Amino acid sequence: MASLKEGVELKIEQFGKSSASLINQKKSFFNENDKHVKEQRKISDIYVLQPIRLCCKNCDYTLHIEHDFIKDGIKYKICETCTHLNGAYQDTDEFCNIVYTGDSGKDYAQNYEVTDISEFNYRLTSIYIPKAEFLYTSLINDQVDPHNMKYLDFGSGSGYFVGALNKIGLKNISGTEVSKYQVDFGNKMIGLNALSVHKMDETDSILQQTNAEVVSLIGVLEHLQNPRSAMMHIKMNKKIKYVYLSVPMFSLSVFLEMMSDDIYHRQLHGGHTHLYTEKSLQYFSQEFDFDIISEWWFGSDVLDLYRQIFLNLEKNKSSNKLIDAFKVMFTPLIDSIQLELDKKSGSSEVHVLLKRK
Repeated sequence: MASLKEGVELKIEQFGKSSASLINQKKSFFNENDKHVKEQRKISDIYVLQPIRLCCKNCDYTLHIEHDFIKDGIKYKICETCTHLNGAYQDTDEFCNIVYTGDSGKDYAQNYEVTDISEFNYRLTSIYIPKAEFLYTSLINDQVDPHNMKYLDFGSGSGYFVGALNKIGLKNISGTEVSKYQVDFGNKMIGLNALSVHKMDETDSILQQTNAEVVSLIGVLEHLQNPRSAMMHIKMNKKIKYVYLSVPMFSLSVFLEMMSDDIYHRQLHGGHTHLYTEKSLQYFSQEFDFDIISEWWFGSDVLDLYRQIFLNLEKNKSSNKLIDAFKVMFTPLIDSIQLELDKKSGSSEVHVLLKRK
């Protein structure tokens, strides 16, 4: 469902997305929950050894001393200035290197690993082409020709979004990524030599020097050591006209995750040491002189609720008959319940297109 609202221009707001493909591709969250929890705790144990974070990762204002809650041994604080959710510790070089570039990035790449080209293309088609089409539509709505633009996908991972841009007919595209493993894999899968490797300390220089008019950071901003510095260098680069973001939100999923440390935490885990709110997104967009010209709200909060109940039924040794009854009862409701959260900007994820003022 989509609607148009008055803003600086005509603003696109879109809500909802089918969960069918996500359920199919996240089966390991159900079948290998204990393995994911074990890996999650290894990262958490490293994170809590880092120095205390003194300032909000979004607005840089001083964080209050007391934490607001503890989850899986990690303290979290809500910024009193912009409402951003902050982990209480710093994303140090040591922490980021362990999470993202260990074994040339192969460890982190396991989160997105597929076995063959058909599985890669299914993920690209079902998850990433809708993202590319939303960007395309948003640019058309802003009265520019997407085919006349140059694109840089920063933090391109295994090249899914670059591949999706190529699939919808855009040609002046490239991606850059810290994981050599993912770059090599992605170039092979998409059949283009469009991805390249950059070092973690090259983030700012790449963003300041690129001549791309559209820079995308799909599930990336929350993983950067210093997202404010990245946005500052984007602001300094006048060639960049649009920034396309996908970020995780401080949503219902976080509260569900508080209910059990034995269920894998999809929203606050690993490199997700902080989460955005609608207000914190608006705050930094305005600070760095960008307007939000389109928004697509959709999430996996209700799917997380489904997974939470399903795994607890299994852990409680419920009969297959009861588990099957729950599946039949709840599965048809997931998308319709989630849509109500999405329409209230209450979902676990949002895509936004920012335009330079």
